[in-house]
Amino acid sequence: MGAPSVLRNLKLRHHITGLKAEWNALESPYLRALRDGSLAREAFIETQLQFFGAVSHFSRPMALLASRLPRPDQRLPLVENVFDEHGRGDLGHGHERTFLLLLERLGADLSRVRRSGTWPEVRAFNAALTGLAAFDPPLTGLAVFGVIEDLFSAISLELGRGIVSRGWLVASEVAHYPTHATLDEEHAEGFYLQLDGPYGEDARAAEEIEQGLALGGHLFLHLYDDLYRGRGRRG
Repeated sequence: MGAPSVLRNLKLRHHITGLKAEWNALESPYLRALRDGSLAREAFIETQLQFFGAVSHFSRPMALLASRLPRPDQRLPLVENVFDEHGRGDLGHGHERTFLLLLERLGADLSRVRRSGTWPEVRAFNAALTGLAAFDPPLTGLAVFGVIEDLFSAISLELGRGIVSRGWLVASEVAHYPTHATLDEEHAEGFYLQLDGPYGEDARAAEEIEQGLALGGHLFLHLYDDLYRGRGRRG
């Protein structure tokens, strides 16, 4: 892989924009139900308790992928990302803790985080990220994580707005999601900058990147579909 490109590869960025338009993530059944009021608060909390399993796992395959990159300048953006996930050394501001704070404010029984079993859909998502981080071409892994961060930025903004519009919390009480609405956009850009150069170098690199983008979108958006279908399930 080449060094991160200073200039954006417009062909790659247009490809990403086209994928996001095709996926139309904000019109997923989960987010539509949150907006129109058909997703009950109890069901929302239950699915978010399950989503915590993905939040707490996410940095681990990312660290695994970083270990497979040959140069320090390639590893550094991922290491910085993992550092952000851990509150930049202050675990009280780490993403696991801020998500638990949100759940607590929503009225969740946090003891259920340990008591409740993780749904197989969440386990499958986590296993997929670990497997591709370990065994897929690094460019594919970078594309997967980049597009997930990109999608989560917009989804986080929508979730935060939905929580407030439903009257479950006031805006100042919404933890976790406001941070990710901006931070994950920066994280996504860090991944994309690593892909800009290789995408224009040869057809094989471009194919690996495009496969990763498609896979990342598939995995992440289907996770929300799975959470929506599983609403009302206990444990």
